[in-house]
Amino acid sequence: MFKKILTLIFILNFLSSCEYKPIYSSSNKADYRIIITDLSGDKKLNKYIVENLERNSQKNSVKIINIKINSKYSREVLAKNTLGSTTDYQARAITEFEINKNEITEKLIIDEKFNYQKILDSYEEKSYEQTIKSNLATSISQKLILRLSIIE
Repeated sequence: MFKKILTLIFILNFLSSCEYKPIYSSSNKADYRIIITDLSGDKKLNKYIVENLERNSQKNSVKIINIKINSKYSREVLAKNTLGSTTDYQARAITEFEINKNEITEKLIIDEKFNYQKILDSYEEKSYEQTIKSNLATSISQKLILRLSIIE
């Protein structure tokens, strides 16, 4: 009985001293301003990436990070049926960043892929592909932001 009570007290003490903090809470926001100096490659993908980066940039910050972005987006055929028509695609976004922070230049290449099936309606397929492109850009932006928080 004494052992059970002691174990219970130990577990409660151990759990109460844990600190939970969300990764993207306002207290964890980085204090830097992101300036995009050069954009090349896929315009839509770049637009989505820049929008995501602007949300995480502090306009009044003294710390400045200059970034050059070069992106490539491609859609490749993964599979065909017995008639030879395409059934599966792979969307791929390769983005190269040149980050200049405190006179330190670093290159970062992020490669994101997403596999999906062909949709019979061409309008829905184009709309779905734009959603995929937006999601790939969000993922790329999050990886870049995590990398920027590491660079000091």
